[in-house]
Amino acid sequence: MENIMQAGFHCVEVQPPLGLLIPGYYRRRPAEGTADPLHLRAVAFACGDEKAVFFNCEAIGMRADAYDIIKKKIAAACDISEDAVYLNCIHSHTSYVICQPGTELDNTDIHLHKLFQQFADCAKLAFNDLKPCTILTATGEAKGIAFVRRYRMKDGTARTNPPKGDPNIVGPIGTPDEQVRLIRIQREGAKEILMVHFGTHADMIGGNLFSPDWPGYLVNTLDRALDGEVHTMFLLGAEGDCATRYALPDRMPKGVAKAKAFARRVAGAVLRVYDLAEPAACDTLRVAHKYVQVGKNTYDPAKLPMVEELVKIYRERGEKDPELNKYPDLNYREALRIKANLARPEFYNLRISGVRLGDIAFIGIPGEPFASIGLDIVAKSTMPMTVVTACTNGYEGYYPDAQAYKEPGYSYEKATSPFAPDCAAKLIEGAMDVLEQLQ
Repeated sequence: MENIMQAGFHCVEVQPPLGLLIPGYYRRRPAEGTADPLHLRAVAFACGDEKAVFFNCEAIGMRADAYDIIKKKIAAACDISEDAVYLNCIHSHTSYVICQPGTELDNTDIHLHKLFQQFADCAKLAFNDLKPCTILTATGEAKGIAFVRRYRMKDGTARTNPPKGDPNIVGPIGTPDEQVRLIRIQREGAKEILMVHFGTHADMIGGNLFSPDWPGYLVNTLDRALDGEVHTMFLLGAEGDCATRYALPDRMPKGVAKAKAFARRVAGAVLRVYDLAEPAACDTLRVAHKYVQVGKNTYDPAKLPMVEELVKIYRERGEKDPELNKYPDLNYREALRIKANLARPEFYNLRISGVRLGDIAFIGIPGEPFASIGLDIVAKSTMPMTVVTACTNGYEGYYPDAQAYKEPGYSYEKATSPFAPDCAAKLIEGAMDVLEQLQ
């Protein structure tokens, strides 16, 4: 059907095994059960001879080598290009990591092989559901609920997540992207599909039970609010330095209730603009990508003996051992990053992915870019709507902006990022190249 956009949807539940380690913190958390189901959601598109499929994965992240396996399975099952597979993870800290079988985190090969097949099956069933469609877009605001978690202190240093109410806080360094981007895909004779984009960490629940955190509750809230007449897919925006900890009243402790309240705030922003969405061009479907080369984060070679000592203490005794605080100028998290980088190649090859749907361009980054990186890409783009997604087609770590590397003091993201200080500039330059390919 030449120049007619078609879209399809499918969703499957994922049940990772008990005992699987839940990543996201610096301690072992073997899964003890499921608080809320985890899912894979696929939205398939076809226009003329071109096809693409988007995934919302309710996982903390996906290793690049796992993406390489999954995209091949999907491409073979659906007769599409491997470059047309766009896998976005919500980065829930009560979820699982998608990695290559036999590599890490107690992932069993049985679980992973089943999961990889679920990706292929879900994509195929989404393509089987294709219906002619039109696309509408809108942009709303969810103000005051996300925040940049790096703060300027009175002594001039920067600090990640200082205690709330600390009298030494001057204010946050930077601003979050408070826009909520809505894409309405209206299909002939089938449910409408919503794609909702917002950027902040999904880390409000904690514990040892699987849960998609607030993004999962957002999907449920919108599906219910629109009378079950829509399928909703969430896409995670640039959120490397953004969190939710200060965003809701103190009387509401961290946990399920707070995650649901946060989800309602984002859902409210969507519903306020839902009926105001305007038609967008939808006669073009293109995919593109580019690999950018980024160097490794620097370190002081004189610290290597301290690095080895702290890593040994951490691995033998865990994160609460007081000996980990013996060196004022070296945090154990930074020591772990330095140790890991010593074994890695001199450069990282990072894939920046792109898909164009008519007037909309999607740019995927394999990890957690600071909000300023996403905002810079949007500002430089000439597309009517540009959607920058984190944790897409791989996960390699944090991408701080250039200013963060210059700040004195301990900043979690700067200390733990494996990348050189020019990583933001390289990502933005690569994203511009991808956007040019999509024109």
